[in-house]
Amino acid sequence: MTLPWYIHSILTSFSFVGLVLFIRWMTSKGFTPKQVLLFMIGFALLGFIGIAGSTLDKVINSDHFFSFLAAGSFAGIFASIGHWADFEAIKRAPNPGYATSIRNCSILPVTILSVFLFGSSLHIFKLVGALLILFGIMALVIERNPHPEEEKKSNPTRRSPWVALSFAALACYTLMVFGMKKAIMLGFAPPEICLCIYVINFLFFSFICRKEVKNYFQDKAKLKFFLPVVIIASIFALAANLLSLKGLELAPNPGYHEALRNTNILFVTLLAIPLFSARFDKLKMLGVIIIVFGIFILVV
Repeated sequence: MTLPWYIHSILTSFSFVGLVLFIRWMTSKGFTPKQVLLFMIGFALLGFIGIAGSTLDKVINSDHFFSFLAAGSFAGIFASIGHWADFEAIKRAPNPGYATSIRNCSILPVTILSVFLFGSSLHIFKLVGALLILFGIMALVIERNPHPEEEKKSNPTRRSPWVALSFAALACYTLMVFGMKKAIMLGFAPPEICLCIYVINFLFFSFICRKEVKNYFQDKAKLKFFLPVVIIASIFALAANLLSLKGLELAPNPGYHEALRNTNILFVTLLAIPLFSARFDKLKMLGVIIIVFGIFILVV
């Protein structure tokens, strides 16, 4: 029995919650995002090889192999660039929430363009639900900075063009979804698509980290502490990607899936209160209410 698309989308959101919290915890311990991503992608890649390895002969001998390779590589390239642009925007923005809000606007182009590219359905009522989730996410992640001038002086590097990087992440994530959807329409399974994407991701971050990778193995005590945690993060990455592709396959419009997938910010925000002593004000409460209402519209 196949589960409804929104169950896969919500489970994807939960998997991303675990992934984000583990990455946040590792970076708080002094590990760089690049290092975390390189190892996490590497371990997840091994998992996808194990899962999809038995079907590789079928993939290679398929009449659509080269089309699949093009679609998967397209998704992998834009996923890699999107990850890099997203992390850079979050690092440089006056407030990380501003960058996150722009990036999450990918819900809109995915929802609308899927109608023309893939013949997906578009119901105004469902579109309203996706928009409500987007507005709720903005309310959750954006915080007012009471001392913007002081922050500029203390963080001069943040005056870099983070807006352009955020829009680059938005565009890349949108194109990534289209590449994955095309591979699905060609008849390939989620593990096979994930394997192709993660090979590209691993090559990309190996190149980005090429100068620092030797240093990652020098501190043996730190490495013993790091590896078990990053392996757990890679398990969440495995689950998140497999469930996400299944949600994309089953959803009447990929944008609906993307909207529910992005609700991971809601759960991360709520869990951050006890875990990281985060604040929870009236604006965030409003965001929670709006997101829950948007979820209800999408799944009924």
